[in-house]
Amino acid sequence: MDYLLGGALGGLVAFFFSLPAIVLEIVERGKVKNVPLLVDIKTIFGIKIKHKHEVFFIGLLLHLILGFLFGFIYVVFVTQGWLFVTDAPYTIYSLLVYAVLSWVVAGFVLYPLLGMGVFGVKEGKNVWVEMLVSHLILGVSLWLLVQYYQPQFFNLPL
Repeated sequence: MDYLLGGALGGLVAFFFSLPAIVLEIVERGKVKNVPLLVDIKTIFGIKIKHKHEVFFIGLLLHLILGFLFGFIYVVFVTQGWLFVTDAPYTIYSLLVYAVLSWVVAGFVLYPLLGMGVFGVKEGKNVWVEMLVSHLILGVSLWLLVQYYQPQFFNLPL
């Protein structure tokens, strides 16, 4: 159950931070060239995406999937004791290190598998920065959510 909670929180954070891009896309009716925090995916698996709405929705879907996987895999690391750098689960330092490592893995593994090149360079020269910012925001936000939902906040003083 912790795995799904971690994934759900990661997906929720990703959705929350994609809201400005969604609102901008709706207000501008698809005329935005580069929406904030979402990667404009113009080709995937070698298939060129021609319609701007499809580019947006595929970018949003990838963003939400990465958010879910971010939270899900972090909980896997915590429960398996794989936090080899910090050995302290759910701390800000642990989540920031995890965010940078997940950015590296996504840049070297996920984006090349999708046909976008290392760190998505085929989609734009600043994609690596967008990815890094997204991962760091996910890490800090997940840490804030974990701090909020800690049991000591719900204990009433007697």
